[in-house]
Amino acid sequence: MRDIIPLFSLLLWAAILTSCEGIMSSIYDEPSGGGSSVVAVGDTISGSIYIEANRWDEWFYVDLHAIRDAVTAANAGEAMDSSCLRFDPYKVPRTLTGEWDGTSKIFTYRFRVITGDGLDDNELLDVIEVDKQPEAPSWDFAIHRNNNRTNGGAALETICSSMNELPANSAMLLNQMVSAGMDTAFVADSYSEMDVWVDQSTMLQEIIPCQGIMVNTVLSRWLTMEIPPMPPSFSHNGHVFLLRMSDGSVAALRCSNFVSARNVKCCLTIEYLYPY
Repeated sequence: MRDIIPLFSLLLWAAILTSCEGIMSSIYDEPSGGGSSVVAVGDTISGSIYIEANRWDEWFYVDLHAIRDAVTAANAGEAMDSSCLRFDPYKVPRTLTGEWDGTSKIFTYRFRVITGDGLDDNELLDVIEVDKQPEAPSWDFAIHRNNNRTNGGAALETICSSMNELPANSAMLLNQMVSAGMDTAFVADSYSEMDVWVDQSTMLQEIIPCQGIMVNTVLSRWLTMEIPPMPPSFSHNGHVFLLRMSDGSVAALRCSNFVSARNVKCCLTIEYLYPY
């Protein structure tokens, strides 16, 4: 039998939902504002990208290699292919429509945020096999609300809180961090079955379906949702992160803002410098 949550718990949990996105009214709004830009100096590109990642069931893919190639081609006199600066959503699969890949699953958890001791007080209720997460043809990192993953890469949080603080190249920055006694180990993605929340419809029962998928816990630090307190808060980390990609090249990334012009959270403005 489904647990019955007291009325005051429903009201508190409704307040949580409203504070996160205004889910009762505006979570599915199309926020305005933002924009993407790119500037090339020699073989290096820099600028910012804007992604409205406020929906629960979507991944967005960023291909810095493609942005650089498009700018290089434009500088050579070809037409600029702006598709690399358009970030289309890829839905999280919730069913299995074909042959299972052996790994893709949805894990449904009860997180006792109201009736228990918070997110660490949880219970696995169900596991189902689903289709593999669709991906862009080529990509370097992906964004789902406050979750990030890489395409065979690894990430490092730096000591810089502005792109203007970066030294000339990543090697110099890593040397500075070593001199300061800081850890300079890049962290690869790891599998998670409870970080990527994909549906809010049963939150009043403290039940959350989660996508089992690789995530990068370091790159995901630039935006974290914290429960408790209630209502929850978002913690924005404005540090510069280094993304080392599978080909060995390095990009500098910084989430400079996570709120849209219409005050919708998880609408990200990300500054980038590649290669760095």
